[in-house]
Amino acid sequence: MNHPLAALFDQFLKERRFLKNVTDATLVWYRVAFKNYQALVPAADATLPTKATLQHFVIALRERGITPVTRNTYVGAMNAFCAWLYQEGHARERVKLAKLRVERRLLTLLDDAQIRALITFKPKTFRQSRVHLGALLILDSGLRVSEMLHLRNGDVDCDNLILKVFGKGQKERLVPFSPELRRRLYRYHQLRAKKGIKSEFLFAGFEGSRWEKRNSTTSLYLLQDKLGLPRFGWHRLRHTFATNYLRHGGDVVRLSMVLGHTQITTTQRYLHLVPDDLSTQHQRVSILGRLG
Repeated sequence: MNHPLAALFDQFLKERRFLKNVTDATLVWYRVAFKNYQALVPAADATLPTKATLQHFVIALRERGITPVTRNTYVGAMNAFCAWLYQEGHARERVKLAKLRVERRLLTLLDDAQIRALITFKPKTFRQSRVHLGALLILDSGLRVSEMLHLRNGDVDCDNLILKVFGKGQKERLVPFSPELRRRLYRYHQLRAKKGIKSEFLFAGFEGSRWEKRNSTTSLYLLQDKLGLPRFGWHRLRHTFATNYLRHGGDVVRLSMVLGHTQITTTQRYLHLVPDDLSTQHQRVSILGRLG
């Protein structure tokens, strides 16, 4: 406890990186949370966090108009740091703040007409083919956009229809895909070869470098504009995949494995997405409907 809090935080980041192998994105998340804690808590670097200082932090975030979801991400980061302080003997007790209750909203999905417009689109250029394949891949497999963008050619097993995916926390999993997507992949590789694009990444630019998320999202918007679709992000395709999976007989346990969720409760939200699904199910089991 003789060290300033910032020095302890730097050590926490080093151990997370080299001992826990957390991703760069997670490290950035920790840094942003701690920077906000320093800015909003008086003399933050002089003392260890306490429940009172963490509560002050959350109140200050609320007064600044920070959303509950973002506040919870900061609380989670600071809780992890406080747990490390206790485990390493820097703090006498573990300080932990409960996350805020957040209103759960129904996720927006693509309807059948939008899905059909996306699937039946005929790309004219390499850029269109790339973003179109990316959209179909997520619709078919449920990958996160970061997982899609980091796919390498060797991660695609077309013989067995399996993708080798490195997800959050560098965890590897196998994700199936359809024969129809395999046909699309084959055509895409033919076009890449014709354009002379050589890269280890499945989704690459003309110079062979990995396709960046910002550019991919811009391409997705352009495709939506061309198809007359409302603009949406990549994650809506993942939500649509998951809901469609359950609607057509898939079980939530296997879906959780496919999506790479660490907790099945995260996957279970897809069981409660669409009111008409709930209504249809209720009509089948309703006592009044059967005996009234």
